[in-house]
Amino acid sequence: MSEDQPTEPAWTPAHDLALIFIALAFGTDAELTDHEIDHVTDAISRWRPEAPEESVREIVLEALATFEHDSTGDEVVRAIETLADRLEVPSRKRALEDVMRIAEADGLLLTSERSLISVIAARWDLRSMESDLLRRSTAEVDDRPVWSLLHDIGLLAIAVAHGSTGSLSGGEIDKMVERLRGWRMDLDDDDVRDIIRSAIGAYRDGELRDEIHRSAQSVKERLPHAMRLIVLHDIIAVAEADGQMNEAERDMIGSLAQAWQLGVRFEA
Repeated sequence: MSEDQPTEPAWTPAHDLALIFIALAFGTDAELTDHEIDHVTDAISRWRPEAPEESVREIVLEALATFEHDSTGDEVVRAIETLADRLEVPSRKRALEDVMRIAEADGLLLTSERSLISVIAARWDLRSMESDLLRRSTAEVDDRPVWSLLHDIGLLAIAVAHGSTGSLSGGEIDKMVERLRGWRMDLDDDDVRDIIRSAIGAYRDGELRDEIHRSAQSVKERLPHAMRLIVLHDIIAVAEADGQMNEAERDMIGSLAQAWQLGVRFEA
């Protein structure tokens, strides 16, 4: 190869898209079939129509190798974050359509898939489009109860609000509903209250310190810095729902900010 011949970057936006598509395909049944890999390859080929089939396949396999070594989900989060910065709005919309197409390819839209779609839509500033895509989807929605990122956020908000006073006010519950709905616009108030009830059950019946640590770690691992800051602001809003944030609430929120490496300080 001559020195003047341009070389392609080792990792491209197409790799990031493939990584996200693979994460969705894997989430359906915790395995990837040859058919699913072919489906992802077809999706990427529409983004790289000039590339030969072998090159597109190589992109998908490289993304698959990264996914298989990504035990914490950091690479998927990084891909979402990178594409938010590198894709213009029309391309982000096109990518979200592909994300939905991959998720509903088997005719079933899992709660875990919807949660990941919501995270992507929020980071790409496409929440209204997400609602429209979910409304028009013909896939069967699987509403079996699972523990999701919203449960983690809810449990942490409950721990802050309840732990400081030993009770939860109606205003605090209402504020939780409002803030959690901001993460999943396809859910109505009753759906969100069901999530809160499940989180209250875990808070009440589990090993409290372990539950709080697990949920805090889940948020740290699954969300990029900017979105962890949004979670912190949501929890602050719940803490202030009864009029002001007390010292115990401030201390716990400060601990979360430190654990999430947010660099936020609270003055007494």
